Amino acid sequence: MGAEVARRLISLRSNDGSSAKPPRFRPGDKAGDYRPTPPNFPTPVFTNWGSLKPFVLTSGRQFRPAPPLAVSGAAYATALNEVKSLGSKTSTTRTPDQTAAAKFWAAAPVWNVWNQIAQNLVTSQNANLEKAVKVFARLDLSLADTAIAMYDAKYVYHLWRPVTAIRLGGTHYNPSIVGDPSWTPLLPTAPDPSYPGAHGALSQAAATTLAGLYGARHHFAVTSKGVTRTFAGFQDAATEAWLSRIWSGQHTSLDNHAGQQLGTQVADFVAGRL
Repeated sequence: MGAEVARRLISLRSNDGSSAKPPRFRPGDKAGDYRPTPPNFPTPVFTNWGSLKPFVLTSGRQFRPAPPLAVSGAAYATALNEVKSLGSKTSTTRTPDQTAAAKFWAAAPVWNVWNQIAQNLVTSQNANLEKAVKVFARLDLSLADTAIAMYDAKYVYHLWRPVTAIRLGGTHYNPSIVGDPSWTPLLPTAPDPSYPGAHGALSQAAATTLAGLYGARHHFAVTSKGVTRTFAGFQDAATEAWLSRIWSGQHTSLDNHAGQQLGTQVADFVAGRL
């Protein structure tokens, strides 16, 4: 039976667009335009993922967030300066626990961490097959469609990463940002545009899904690469996940808030149809 279901799913997804050749990415040269990031300046990834056929959503743009705020504005300066301070490799304002959290949430793909959380819940509660299928179907369909929607927005808006914005601050695109050409984030920057933030979107989708199945306040622990962190609820874990991207120098709070909104919308939509 399982093999037959797998064959049907593979057949259904055979023309979903995932095998299409990604379009060539052309970096911009204006303030705010995404461009490959140091130190290795990798080619952007998943440039075609936003055009994939979703599993449950009607399209990747269904819940596309509003455009990012102008990089010349006060709100962007406030958000970027927070990353400049907390997310620097040599930060003196980031706490040891924030450093540990940043490394924890970057140690493995974030969807793997949330699937481990779900697996621990299903196992510890001796869930029957029907319950287990419901948990993983809702969780992973929400994560899959959030990823599609997230990449749709990333490559529509093409917003540069904090490391680029900080290093180019001396070009005076924003009077409230002082440039630092040698600024380096705690962790290497992922090779895709900044807005919306992936950890914010995916973790919020997962937390919304699991809270809907198990309740908001559910104490649990999760281990990744030998490090264990504990949480009093799913939202606590999701919030730490997106904050970790500020502490690691990857994203601003503006990226994260857009991701949170997107993840919530996708998870609620999926839950209403399963």
